[in-house]
Amino acid sequence: MPVRDVAAYPLRGREALFGGLRSVAGNAVLVRGTEGLGKSALLTALRATTGVRLLGVRGLRAERALPFGALHRMFGTPVSGGAETLGRLSAIPVPAVCWVDDAQWIDAESLAALGFAARRLSGQPIGMVLASLSGSEEFESVELAPLTDDAADLLLRDRGVPAGVRPQLVELGGGNPADLVELASSLTPAQASGREPVSPVLKSRLLRYTAQLDAMPSGERVRLLAAHMDVSASKATQSTWYAAASPADRRAAHAHLAALLEGPDVLWHRAMATATPFAPLADELATAPAADHTASARQLERAAALTADPSVRAERLLAAAGAAWQAGRPGWARLLLSRVDSEPGAVALLHGEIELRDGDPAVATHELTTAAELLPDPAVALLLAGEARRLGGDMSGYRGLARAIPAEDGLVSAHFAGLTSVFADRHDDAADPLEVAVRRGMTGADVAGAVWAAEAAFARGHAERAHECAAAAVSRARLGKRHAELPWALIYLSLSAIVLDRIPCARAASLDGLHAPHNLRMEHLTLLGLAAALVGDRAPELDEATEGIANRGLGRPAAIAAWANACLDLAEDRPDDALGRLEDLASGVCGDQPVIRALATPQLVEAAVLAGRPERARKALDVFDRWTLAGAEPCWLALSHRCHGLTAADAVTAEHHFRLAIDAHRLAGGAMELARTRLAYATSLRRHRRAKDARDQFRDALRGFENVGATRFAERARAGLRATGETVDAPPRSLAGLTPQQDAITRLVAAGETNKEIARRLVISHRTVDHHLRNIFTSLGVRSRVELARRVAAAE
Repeated sequence: MPVRDVAAYPLRGREALFGGLRSVAGNAVLVRGTEGLGKSALLTALRATTGVRLLGVRGLRAERALPFGALHRMFGTPVSGGAETLGRLSAIPVPAVCWVDDAQWIDAESLAALGFAARRLSGQPIGMVLASLSGSEEFESVELAPLTDDAADLLLRDRGVPAGVRPQLVELGGGNPADLVELASSLTPAQASGREPVSPVLKSRLLRYTAQLDAMPSGERVRLLAAHMDVSASKATQSTWYAAASPADRRAAHAHLAALLEGPDVLWHRAMATATPFAPLADELATAPAADHTASARQLERAAALTADPSVRAERLLAAAGAAWQAGRPGWARLLLSRVDSEPGAVALLHGEIELRDGDPAVATHELTTAAELLPDPAVALLLAGEARRLGGDMSGYRGLARAIPAEDGLVSAHFAGLTSVFADRHDDAADPLEVAVRRGMTGADVAGAVWAAEAAFARGHAERAHECAAAAVSRARLGKRHAELPWALIYLSLSAIVLDRIPCARAASLDGLHAPHNLRMEHLTLLGLAAALVGDRAPELDEATEGIANRGLGRPAAIAAWANACLDLAEDRPDDALGRLEDLASGVCGDQPVIRALATPQLVEAAVLAGRPERARKALDVFDRWTLAGAEPCWLALSHRCHGLTAADAVTAEHHFRLAIDAHRLAGGAMELARTRLAYATSLRRHRRAKDARDQFRDALRGFENVGATRFAERARAGLRATGETVDAPPRSLAGLTPQQDAITRLVAAGETNKEIARRLVISHRTVDHHLRNIFTSLGVRSRVELARRVAAAE
């Protein structure tokens, strides 16, 4: 009966495992599991409880052959058998629990006596709990299973392990809490940043394993090492045993397994058992099918080690680096690239791409421009170099790169020409090349082409088409298992969904994109922050991104974060703060980010009007209008008309623009932005003493905000209705309107659990719990945990 690592769960999880051992019924259970799974931690938690008499002993390897030695240490005096053990246990005050740790080292006589006593304590208020690496015929046993991946990720997150490295440590740890903790504590700064591969060796066990192997005869040593290559142990444990063995013993263990096993693993063990280069075996391994990118990188790396020809070896190392990168292992990919001593153009291209996604944009620019000079086909290198320039906000460098590209009827030339024209506000000049870029990008079946097509469509002002291209890129990445490219494609799916006012779609895309290299993760964190801010909520992801953005000089996510914070300022009625942020964005504080600057124009206009300085937004609105007219899509037209309604000098002009905006919103299909336009229109009508007409718009706005869960904006609409003389019911006093996760958190708070306990139970961070609680308090109108508990009780 496998159970999860209950030591990581709240006390009630441990209660369920032991089945009431500390209550009135006597029971006995042996918890078995591999080293490091938490058996001893579980017993420590058990011993820490109050109200129960505890009696126990820890097994000692040195006394395993000493009859009744464990019972002697438990009771303090000699014990002769099961009957005497039963008598002594029955004599201790109850309720009581007898515990035994490291039971695999308990002598057979003591174990048999404890089993004899346990079978005769049934019904008495005495329990017995043993923890062991193996089972025993004397006791019913339960298996302590490894942590789930989500629980392992939470454990690493609580220890400050960067998100980009956590998936690798989760894989190495195999759900073993002790292994995970040691791997986390042994990370060097270079490993934590992804610049060097993580060491899978557990140093705390290395000397012990080495001593065990050294003390064994050769044949037994090889068999033990082969047994520890079994996939049932964590990869870190396997690697530590492997590191403890000599090279000769490793090869002998692989040869042993190659003789025993069948199937594709035989080829791998044959290759690992070979000490010197051997071309036929290397060729066979290099061309053998691989289960995934990690397996492919491993096979190619080993094939390179068995290859004598320098050029073929370099080719295989380069291919291994590409596979490691696609597997999400940038440190390993960098290490493999450092061993390639030829093909400098291809090396620079892959290194530049890794730096673009997981390093410094300036380094990426250098590597990618170098690759463009060396490669016979520089297209990919040039487009990625252009992206690196834009990511850092270096538009001058981007224009310089564009000028160096010869004019031709191809994707590279069209993409650079189109974007350069848009950034220079020459939309007529941009139309034809951007159309070519979209068409050429979608012609092939590669992920990058579809992403570049999405960029081109977005620059053209065609948000719907950009969304379709981004969706195609995501589909290609998933079908092709291009794990390194999927988060990149998801950025454009998320951003286009935000522009189209499809906030749930944007959130889903960026949540999917969080398992990504550092720079891409920062973009998704800020997009999640923006998606939440647009409906008036603060997402914890926005705070998480702050340090990671500053460390790498990532201009684009910095600009998105500024936009998101300005949206929050507006939601919290701080227009002056919002205006200051957006003017800083426009002045290039985050580097030159013309696309984000244009997208944030509606918030800039609203902030300027609310701050009483509408003239500060007119220049930005002129630029936005030219982009809007170039795209001529309803989502842009609606926002443009709303901006003009806000800045209109008279009521008639304002009403004309607001009505056109509402019509365009209906065509575009965006619920949140339609509600915001109705709110702005209603406010304008009330200001011009048209209370009846304003009431209708406030009512429609309120319904729209409630439908999308925008509680802050809904309260504004209610306040507007009250100001027009209408009686408005207070928000429902039930728990309705909470998300499923908010509802779960609410009920756990009402049950008395702490934020830390809730985080562990729901496998989320305590920061996320804090964030949700703030939103829950706002939604339900409560100010304390006690008040929240009362609300839950009233609703049930």
